[in-house]
Parts: sequence; structure tokens; C-alpha cells
Amino acid sequence: MKTGSTSLRHCERRVAIHKQGFTLMELLVYMGIVGIIVVIAGEAFSNSTKFRIRTDNMIKATQEAENVAMLFKEDLAQMGTKSSRENASADAGAIYGMKFFGVVPEVYMDPTNSDNDKKDSSSFWLDQPVDNYSDLKFRRMRYDDNGYYEAVEEIHWYVENQVLKRTCKILAKASTFTLPDDDLCVEEDNPVIPVEMATGVTKFYVEAANPAFKEEKIQLFPPSNQEEFRLVPRVGDAGYASFKAVNAAGYEGLGGTAVTLSKFFSNFSTSSQDYLTGANAMKNQAVAIKNESGSAMWNALCSDYGKMTLHPDTVYEISFYLSDRSLSFVPGEDHMSVGFRKAGSGDYPMKGEQRLISDFLFYPPMDTSGRGAGKRVMRFTVPERIENVCLTFTFALYSPLASEGKVTVRNLRVNQVATASYTFDGFSPETGLNKKEKKNVKAFKLNLQVSRGAKNGGNGETGDVDLVIAVPSNGPRD
Repeated sequence: MKTGSTSLRHCERRVAIHKQGFTLMELLVYMGIVGIIVVIAGEAFSNSTKFRIRTDNMIKATQEAENVAMLFKEDLAQMGTKSSRENASADAGAIYGMKFFGVVPEVYMDPTNSDNDKKDSSSFWLDQPVDNYSDLKFRRMRYDDNGYYEAVEEIHWYVENQVLKRTCKILAKASTFTLPDDDLCVEEDNPVIPVEMATGVTKFYVEAANPAFKEEKIQLFPPSNQEEFRLVPRVGDAGYASFKAVNAAGYEGLGGTAVTLSKFFSNFSTSSQDYLTGANAMKNQAVAIKNESGSAMWNALCSDYGKMTLHPDTVYEISFYLSDRSLSFVPGEDHMSVGFRKAGSGDYPMKGEQRLISDFLFYPPMDTSGRGAGKRVMRFTVPERIENVCLTFTFALYSPLASEGKVTVRNLRVNQVATASYTFDGFSPETGLNKKEKKNVKAFKLNLQVSRGAKNGGNGETGDVDLVIAVPSNGPRD
């Protein structure tokens, strides 16, 4: 009985102890373990948050740098554009090395300097200081939607307190041009209004390519470096008209180094005394193929003897000579253009509802003196790969006398310009005799660095872009 009472008291004591909770030592050990777990979890969470923030900053910096670089590329690629639709010839262009249509002298930097060593027929000024912030000004023509000259504008890109800025100033303008109130450009006598393009810019370095005195080209059309071509009327498709095409020997329907087009369909209705519209607006169209005989439909000839593939990030050049003034042509109303159409369908190369490349307008010779005759050159790039397209001429002539006129196309070429030949070896365009050679600069290289994640843009995560930009219109030759 005594033994049982003792055991009962031990059990009661243990129950009492458990009711009192943990001992101090147990509690300290527990708190230490929990503290270690909290510290480790907190550190892991903090590192994860920092990593996420750094990743977000890096992505944002890269996206901003790429977006700004694309805007800069679109801006700069138009440097030196100078040929507008009106005025078939302009003596003003002759003093700069070649005659142009509608040349406005202000598009050049300083081409008439009395000091021959300081003459500058380029369209840019570039300062390259040692602190990685370049200062670039360049000039170009502004056009309306129909290709008519509106103004010469000077664009300025520069960095101030790690903010990349852009300004635009009008240097010359057509008498009929009025600057819109919401335009980013300002009149020459007004103070410029900088637009912030990017903040936190830690590098904006623009380098001019070594002057390219002779460009290497790869001939795409006529294929196999041939010289002869043929223009095939697009007949039997949506009512397109058949005009007359003869070679230099006078043989109709055959090709050579020159093809004369005549007997055009007039887009003017003599009965209603008005212009034709809709499907009747452009019935004269010719597809360029190599000089192969055959009476197949234009689309079959295009697929067999004329189709090309165009690649992005590549500069292409369409060139040909024009002669014969006897075509009745009304600037601003009649239409002459060259571009590309899909083999088979004859449609524009499209992506959704967006044209991948538009046509280029050109003029025939306009007077009996022969001024305006000569070489036409169009350079372009495409945003993505375009397959199976043929070079196509389109004519919309609204004069009732259009059928009595003619135009001759000679030495037609489509070339791929070898942009890979651009070299960047530290050419300083504003130094000494280099001013005279600025007109031969045909590309620039941009290195843009944008920083995010630190105050004032310093020492944060960065996005870098390196980009080569072709400027084929810089200099006296368009």
C-alpha cells in the first residue's frame, strides 16, 4: 500500500511539472532555433527580392535602351535626304557635286566655304568627347505624304546630366509650309524645346565609319551579273493594260540593256472629262525579268526569271537611267513608281495589313534641254525576310495625251550593298582635312548604355545596345 502511494505521488509530480510548461533552458534552445530559421528565411527572402528587383531593372534598362536605339536609328537613317518630287532639275545642286530634283542648300553643312579645306558637303556634325557622351547634329528634308518638299530640319541628340535629349529646328521651308502647333520642331529663330528620350544614360557614343570612297555591291538583278533585262506588261490580270515595250533595236516584246515604253493606257476618261478611280487608277504595270523570250503570263515569267529574296538588316539599291522627254507627265497628279510585288499574286509584300516595303516615286525627264535625264537611285532596307518578289514599274498617267508619250529605262539594276565593308577605326570627322571627307561617311555605330536601380542612374543594372546604322543619303550623291 505504501509502495502504491509513492508511485502515485511521482505521477502527480510529473503531471504538475508538465502543467508548468517548458523549462527555461528548453525555451532558450527553442527560441534560438526559431531565430536561426527566421534569419535564414529572411535572408533568403531578401536575396530573392533583391535578385528580382535587379532582374526587373536589367530588363527595363535593356528594353529602354533598345527602344531608344530604334528611334535613333529611324531618325538618323534619313540623314541627308534631299530629292523631292517637284522641280525636274535644280541648278543649285550642281555646286555640291551632282544635280538633284529640288535640292535645298541648307541640307548640307558648309559646302561653299571659301577655304577649300573646310568645305563640308555632308549633312552632320559630330563631337566625340572622352566622357562617353557624343553630341550629334544632322540635317534632312521633310516631306508631305505625296513626297513634296516641306522643310529642311536639323536634329540634335545629346546628353545632359545623364538624360538623353533630342531637339528639332527648321532651317528652311517651302513658302506654303506652316509648322503645326503640336510639332516637335521649332522655327529657326525660336528657342529649341528638348524632348527627354531616356534617363540614367551612362553611355551615348556615336562613331562615324571610315569614309567609303567605293562601295562593293552584289548584283541581284539581272541575275548572274547579266546586263540585259525585259519589261513584261501585266496583262490578263484585273484589267491591266498592255502598253508597247521595245528594245534598242526596235523589236517589240524583246529586252536588252534599254527598253522603251509607249502607248500607255490613259487614266483619264475623255467621256466624263474626269480621272478614273479604283481598279482603273493604275492599269499600266510592267514586271522586270531577265532578258528571256517567251509568251507566258507575266506571273509565270516573274517566277521563272525575275523573283528575288530580300533580307533584313541589308541595304539594297534600285538604279536605272531614264531618257526621252516626250511623255506627257503632270507632276502631282500622274504617278510613276518602282517597287516589288509578290510572284504569282502581284500583290504588295504584306504582314497583316502593313506593307513590308512601299514603292519609290520617280520622274521622267521634264524638258527639252535634257536636264532631268539621268540616273535614278533608291536605297532601302526591309524589316523582315521577303521571299519571291519581282521588281515592278507602275504608271498612272491622267493626261489624255499619255498614249502618245514614251519613256526609256536603261541599265536597270538591283544591288545588295555590302554594308559589312563599313569599318570603324576612330575617324574624327571634325578634325583638320577630315571635314572634306565627311561627305563619304555612309554609316554610324551607336553604343547606348542605360542604367536602372540606383539614384541618378549611377552604378545600377544596365542595358547595352550596339547598332550600326547605314546613312546612304549623306553627302552630295543621293
